[in-house]
Amino acid sequence: MDAIKEFQQAVKEKPDYAPAYYFMGQSYNAIGNYQLAVDNFTLALKYSPKDSKTYLHRAIAYSNMGRNEDAIEDCTLSIEQNSKNEMAYYTRGYSKYLTKDLTGSVEDYTQAISLNNKYSNAYYNRALVYMQLLNYEAAIADFTKVIHLVPKDFQAYNNRGLAFSNQQKYAEALADYDTAIMIKPDHPAVYYYKAFVEFEKKDFESAEKDYTKAISLKSDYYDAYYNRGLARYQMLKFDDALADFQIVVDKKPKDYETYMNMGLCKDKAKKYAEAITFYDKAIEIKPDYSKAYTNRGQAKYFNKDTPGACADWKKAIDLGSSIPMENYNKLCK
Repeated sequence: MDAIKEFQQAVKEKPDYAPAYYFMGQSYNAIGNYQLAVDNFTLALKYSPKDSKTYLHRAIAYSNMGRNEDAIEDCTLSIEQNSKNEMAYYTRGYSKYLTKDLTGSVEDYTQAISLNNKYSNAYYNRALVYMQLLNYEAAIADFTKVIHLVPKDFQAYNNRGLAFSNQQKYAEALADYDTAIMIKPDHPAVYYYKAFVEFEKKDFESAEKDYTKAISLKSDYYDAYYNRGLARYQMLKFDDALADFQIVVDKKPKDYETYMNMGLCKDKAKKYAEAITFYDKAIEIKPDYSKAYTNRGQAKYFNKDTPGACADWKKAIDLGSSIPMENYNKLCK
């Protein structure tokens, strides 16, 4: 605030002194008062309309306000004044990403990298865009470049692991997650993503362990509870799975898929009446959930309610499912 007061005094003495407005804008940006930052950068541009840095930093203030179109326009003006301004391309690339112009975002990050081939943030952000575009090979190459430039960047390892996972290169993914954990052992998402790969490899015991670690680091990690429940279901630990699913529906009472999985746990334990109550809940939330009708029909059949089972299987068939067709034709006609 002392710096701002000094700059305010400077413009009192010289109202057309553009650098004072510029540095006031920088100061307001630093303390999070983005509107006053914009106001001061605008005054700086009034008196120095071709200053590339001022356009860039006003763009950054606009970006912090969520005014991405304005940020893009100012970055373009900055580049017009200085085509070698790598940060203007980087900032415009980020704003284009936020406006869903993924191709334009890649182009700007690429231009920033062409001006500075050690621009690790530009490689990292371009990799994230490539992930959105499902270009995993390009994403892996960029994350690898980040790791070369910043060997302790655990997020680069984590996200490269995600890219490998999406290619079903599970050994490479697990190696990256392990490295990320060595660098930052208290980050819950890395354990979560590692557990996902272990689940895909049918290593349910390891998946359960890593989901548990993620939960220990983030007690409200509801996706981890849900996925741990799925792992425990596969391990036939139905009571433990139910406990995890219950935590999820306590937080998300409209989560029909979790009620469905709770029904499956009761089904596997041959507690058909209890399974039916969970399928009822899933159908109450999502009346066109054909799988729930199919499973509720099966639970009703084993609970000696054949008419009810047939009605549910017929409903599932009417909703487009072919799964209960064999049972319906065999047991209901």
